[in-house]
Amino acid sequence: MTPLSIMAATAAMLAGFAAGYTFEHRARLAEVAQIRADVARREAAAAIDARRRIEAAQKAADAAIAQRDARIAELDATTRRLRHDLASVTTGRPCLSPAARGLLQQSPAFGLKLPTATGSALAAPAAPAADPGDSTDTDIAGWIIDAADLYEQCRARIDALRQWDEVTHGR
Repeated sequence: MTPLSIMAATAAMLAGFAAGYTFEHRARLAEVAQIRADVARREAAAAIDARRRIEAAQKAADAAIAQRDARIAELDATTRRLRHDLASVTTGRPCLSPAARGLLQQSPAFGLKLPTATGSALAAPAAPAADPGDSTDTDIAGWIIDAADLYEQCRARIDALRQWDEVTHGR
């Protein structure tokens, strides 16, 4: 072998290595680009899915709030009607002494620190400043209506939370 043929063989070998490396490098770059495109597609699909879940949760919350508000408005109308009707069926006779009322006010419900927004009679101080004397059947009936109204308002709020939770978490 002549030195020229060795140089030509070496040059051919180097050109082959360079061509092979270039081909392999381009193949790897294409593979990386494909992986990045797949990741971008998955991220876009996840973003669309997240947006849909958020929209569904918002719609569920709106529906639950609307249903709760309608239920509370219905309860309020019923309570007002009952208060009005009670005036015609109660006599105002004493039926609960101050001592009995004092014992009832020791109930844990009277110790609750309810927010004033509930419109609750329980949010008022447990003992009045001046003892009005015996509670009448009208007073007791009004208290019963207040308690039932608060219970139903609470139940309407819990039902709204359950409805929202069903849609958003599938529970």
